[in-house]
Amino acid sequence: MSGKHAELLDLFRRGPRILEEALAGVSVEESRFVPAPGKWTIRQITRHLTDTEIVVGMRLRQMIAEPRPLMATFDQDLWADVLRYNECDIFDSAAKFRVLRDDMSMLLDSLPSDAFARVGLHPERGAGTLGEWIERFGMHVEKHAGQIRLIRDQWGAR
Repeated sequence: MSGKHAELLDLFRRGPRILEEALAGVSVEESRFVPAPGKWTIRQITRHLTDTEIVVGMRLRQMIAEPRPLMATFDQDLWADVLRYNECDIFDSAAKFRVLRDDMSMLLDSLPSDAFARVGLHPERGAGTLGEWIERFGMHVEKHAGQIRLIRDQWGAR
């Protein structure tokens, strides 16, 4: 495996630890805190990461197994509302995220380097390689962990 692919996989694999560190010590009240009108709570962000990981697992598997698959989109705000993200326990969501991410990481670790060039088609983002999607979803966790840390700062300063 090339150095670039190893770096991508390391970023991807770190996701559960990054999320768990951001959530360490969060209270139930803190997890329900709405930082601003229209903004998500820590509960919603954490469950979003878990449900997105289900979608990511499907997308990446399609790219590995199928030639140029068309990936499904989803409305994250609709999912958050209809699937009642704000009622989900953050630590349960994080545990499920870890299982999903660890499973996908093991599959990715087993691939030859040329697999990272496989292409999937996203209706909104266009064509992208497996390597690009791995990087996108590695960074996705870091982005949301940053949001969680910011909400925690706002909770502490209220």
